[in-house]
Order: sequence, then structure tokens, then C-alpha cells
Amino acid sequence: MIINKANLALSETSPKLPNNKIENITQVNSLTPITNIVYKPIKIDGREIFKVAAIAGEEIQGNSNTSPLNIRVRLYENNLRQTIKNCFDPDTLKLTLEVRENQTLVFASDAEEVKNQELIAITDLDAQIHGISREDLANQIIGFMRDALIRAQRERQPDYLFRQILISIGIILALILLSYIISILQKKSWQKYQKIQKSIDSLKLSYPQIDELINYQQLTTSKPNITLGQKQQLIWEQSQDINTFFRSLLQVIYMIFWLCGIGWIFGNFPYSRWLQIFLLSHSIALIIIIVTYLIIQGTPVIINWFAINSFKRIETEISVERRVSQAITFSHTLPGIVMFKIAGLGVFLLFQNLNISLIIILVGLGVISLTLSLGDRNLIQDIISGILILLEDQYAIGDIINLDNTIGYVEDMNFRVTQLRDSGGRLTTIPHSNISIVHNLTKNWASIDLRIKVNLDTNLSLGLKLIKQVTNDLISDRNWGDKILHHASILAVNNVSQTEVEIAIRLKTIPRKQWNVAREFCYRLKQNFERENMPINATISSKL
Repeated sequence: MIINKANLALSETSPKLPNNKIENITQVNSLTPITNIVYKPIKIDGREIFKVAAIAGEEIQGNSNTSPLNIRVRLYENNLRQTIKNCFDPDTLKLTLEVRENQTLVFASDAEEVKNQELIAITDLDAQIHGISREDLANQIIGFMRDALIRAQRERQPDYLFRQILISIGIILALILLSYIISILQKKSWQKYQKIQKSIDSLKLSYPQIDELINYQQLTTSKPNITLGQKQQLIWEQSQDINTFFRSLLQVIYMIFWLCGIGWIFGNFPYSRWLQIFLLSHSIALIIIIVTYLIIQGTPVIINWFAINSFKRIETEISVERRVSQAITFSHTLPGIVMFKIAGLGVFLLFQNLNISLIIILVGLGVISLTLSLGDRNLIQDIISGILILLEDQYAIGDIINLDNTIGYVEDMNFRVTQLRDSGGRLTTIPHSNISIVHNLTKNWASIDLRIKVNLDTNLSLGLKLIKQVTNDLISDRNWGDKILHHASILAVNNVSQTEVEIAIRLKTIPRKQWNVAREFCYRLKQNFERENMPINATISSKL
């Protein structure tokens, strides 16, 4: 006895539905609406055979699995699987048609195990979505359905499975070899990265410390110019970023090889082919993740490239020093916020590809923002203060600043904290929300005060003449003239005691050169005073 299960699944015979009216079936995942018709493919081992259709309607009790279309798909696929399990004879397999009033039934039979087993029912709606008559569709289906059944049974034979196992083993061995080659390249690239990092660390250690700039008479020749050092540091950091991007690219290639290999292996066996279909169906999501990851890793390379080229056309030393400091600062701070935005865009595209509602995304972002604002207000304040510091150019990496009585080089900074290296080598990390007053000693121009003490009986007119002569000599000197912005300002006779007279002098120089210029000024002034047999006592005064 043949039970007409197909009729039970058809949309026109739904006694459990009120008034036989089916609505909202298009909300079921993977159903594609065509006006008021929805359709879905019938598959064998993940391979599509043909599509069946039903009138768009509503699920029974809100369960999408009970929709007429889903019932038909499950029923027909179960019939096909059962036919394959019956181990039919492929040489005598025959598919026959039985035409009824509103459908055409397809039966399978062979000379041994299978006797008129019902497979599918073809309706007028099925023919409509294929654009041909029901009779023509039925004749086409029995041809390629027979081939699909024979192929599915052949793929379950031991000799076929054995061959696929050998192929899979070969794929795994090839993947292992490629993984080994990629690991060697990554190891060499990592060693190069560490070598560059050692060079950067050595360069930072070679910078003169605060007390060397202020107190020492002469710096050793091994101490490099800070601006030149920052340029070289920026170039090396770009090499590091390129190295990091290359290693990330190798990781992506490694992952792609393994995903393709695993997908290939899944497709070799009928029992796991659905996993291959699953991977292929999410290929766009994987592409979004990979492209987003590579863009994030490549962002520092692009930002450093712009930073390095931003100061190449600047000619004056003051502009170069400031531009270099700004360039290295933005190369350290911008990547973080740019990568955060790119990651957010990637997540949005990923959710969109996975058909996750935009409302859910916005609600999730709102919850995260609210949690951050309530849980850590200082973090928000740090970031806002950091943005203002960068926009207003209050200080930059390489500047010498005084933050709440903490004096040092700005060694590194981001949107949240600033790190200072003081004269003792200590690295102090200061959150931006804690910064109230900033003293920048190396921005635009700098000045330093000198206290010149001479004996009470010294000829002041001659002394002032010698001071002006030293200023003119320094300005005329090609090694020092470009470092002095104005002639030395003789402020006044600052103090007169019983034994000496103190003269106050102020020098205005380019940033970071005020202490060197002051020391050279004192050295030459001492020589001039000695030629006139005039004793002198000079003190460099700088308020930090």
C-alpha cells in the first residue's frame, strides 16, 4: 500500500491551518519569495537536484519546520536517502512517472531490492518556478535524478571511499609541507623584526638624557641628534610594520590553505559534503574577516609612509624638528583609532552578511557604550583629553615637558596615556585625565637665562661690550648661527653686592638647543674676559 505522503505536504491540503490560508512563509530562513510563491532545493549529499515550491503561507503554531515547503523538502530527501540505503541495482534502476490530477509522482524500482518506492511529487507550482510544463519537468527530473542516485550509491562503495581517503591523506601531507615552509618564512621574518627592535632600543638608549642636556659642558660624540634619531626610528618602525604585515599575510595564506584543504576533504565523502557546502555558503563572511584583518595590519604601514613623507619638503630646522615630532606622534596614535574603526566596519559587514538585524547591532553598541561610560569614566576622559592634546599640539613624542613636576622626554604616547623618561631612566606613565598643566620646553622656540657675575670694580661698559661681541661671534658662526633666533638680551644689572655685580642675560634659541648654546656662550665669554684680565662667574639658569 502506497501512502500518499506528498499530498499531506502540499500547500493546498492543510487541514490544520485556519481557513486553509498560509502566510509569512517567506520569513523562513533560506526561502526565496517570488511574488506569493516560495521555493527550496532538494539535495542529495549536498548536491542540488531540483527545486520544489509552495504557496507563501504561515507555519503551523509558528514553527518554521512545519511549513508545507519544509515538510516537502524533508519528506523527499528522506525518500531519496532511503532509496540509497536500500542498495538498489544501478544497472536495473528505473524511475517511472504516475500522473494524477494535480501532481506527478516519481517512483523508483529495480530488479532486486526496490519495488515502486515513491520518491517525489511534482506539482504545477514546481513547474511554474522552472518555467516549463509539469510533464516536461517530470521527464527532465527522472533523467538527472537517476544519475544522482547512481552517483550517490557509487560514492558509498568501499573502493571509492578508499580512493578518497588516499586523496585526503595526500592533501593533508601537502598542507603540512606548506605549513612547514610558511613557518620557516615566519621565523626568519620574526628574527628580522627582533633585529630592528634591538636597533630601535639602542637608538633610544643613545639619546642624551635631561641632565646631560642641562648640566654637562659637552655631549659625547656618540649622542645623536634627537631629530635625526627620530627620523631613523620612524623609518625602522615602518620596516617593523611592513614585517608585521608580511607575517600576517603568511598567517592568512596558512589559514586559506587549510580551509581550502579541509573543504576539499569534506567534499570527497558524501557523509561530510554538507560541511563543505557550509563553508562555501559562508565564504563571503570569511573573506570579510580576512580582508578586515589585512587592512588592520596594513594600516600602520600606510600611516608611517605618510608620516615619513610629511617632513621631507621642510627646509628650516625648526620646522623639521617640529614636523618630525608630530609625524612620529601621529604614527603612534592614529593606527589605534583607525584600526578600531576598520574593525567596527568589518564587524558590521559581517553581521550584515549573516543577516543579523541592524537594530540588534545598534542595541549591542549602545549597551557596550553605556557599560564603558558607567564602568570606567576615566577611560573616556583619558581618550578625550588625548584627542585634545593631539589636535592642539600641546606636545609630541620627543619633546621635553614638565607634567605636574614630572620632567622628561615624551618617549611614547597614545590616546590614553603619555610616557615620560626622566633623567634617572625611569619611565613614568601618566593618564591624560590627570594632566592639568603642561610645560613644553622644546616647542617653537626656547630661551635660557644666564647670570654673569663680575667683581665690583669691573668696568661694566667693557663687560657689556664683551657680551655683545660674543653674541655677534656666535651668530656669525656657521655652526651656531642657525641655532640662535635673536641677539642676547641684556636684561639689567640684576644684583649688586659688596663684592660683585650680577648681570642678567637671556638667550632665545631653537628648541632643544638652548642649553648647548648657553654653554658655548659661557665658554666664549670666559675666554674674552680672561683676555681682558677680568674675573667672571657665569651661571646657567633654566626654570623647569
